[in-house]
Amino acid sequence: MYGYQSDDKQSSSMSFGLNQKVNLIKLEYNPNGGKDNTPLECLDVSFEFPGGAIRSWRQFPVTQAIDKDGNKVTDKNSPEMKAAFNEFNQKLTQLMKCFVTEQDLRTALSTVHNFKSFCDALTDLLPKDFSYKPIDVFCQYQWQPKSGTDKKYIEIPSNVKQGKVFTETVEGNFSPIVIKDGVATYQGTTYTCQVNGKKSSVEINGKTLEFNSSTGLMYLSENDSTFVIHPVTRTEWFVKSNFYKDSNEEVIQSSWD
Repeated sequence: MYGYQSDDKQSSSMSFGLNQKVNLIKLEYNPNGGKDNTPLECLDVSFEFPGGAIRSWRQFPVTQAIDKDGNKVTDKNSPEMKAAFNEFNQKLTQLMKCFVTEQDLRTALSTVHNFKSFCDALTDLLPKDFSYKPIDVFCQYQWQPKSGTDKKYIEIPSNVKQGKVFTETVEGNFSPIVIKDGVATYQGTTYTCQVNGKKSSVEINGKTLEFNSSTGLMYLSENDSTFVIHPVTRTEWFVKSNFYKDSNEEVIQSSWD
């Protein structure tokens, strides 16, 4: 369609933390997901972030796991492989539940027998207008720079161990509140938290915010009397870890290892 289009420059990349109103634009089986389109099956997943940035989140079949001693494990009946499959299924389940009911998803996946049938079941289940239904996506910094560079880029997490990555879009203007060592920082102001065992609270703008004492990052939207807390949260461990930093100032052991 011809007509007016603003010439103001828009942000065209994903941001650290909560990204609202992201669109899933591709989810389909690809038998040629290897380098230069060589044969290697995968689930091709792509998102469009506000401003137009397209980011791939390609998922490959589970073929191995790593045991506590760092050895590769391929036995599908081993605890390590079962955990790897669970982890893989959890992240796709979380994404799909932004679009379909849990029961429909359970039913659709009840008869899958290999990776391709799994991918096809997900694709067939998505509503036809899925790309027009925005979702919220949490992004983090890479744990460490990739080889050949000293820069850490923002990524969509590879699993959901640290908290929700995908949720249905929650309406509201959300701001982060970061809690470390008993101090909460919100919109540039610091507040002292009150700790009572496993629960903590903080008074902000005349309102009481209660949360789990292990929480380190939340996203808040305010109305006159209360806070609305976004489903995406992270622990205090996370905000002290490399996933929260744009550069590695010190080595912190990953809880994923």
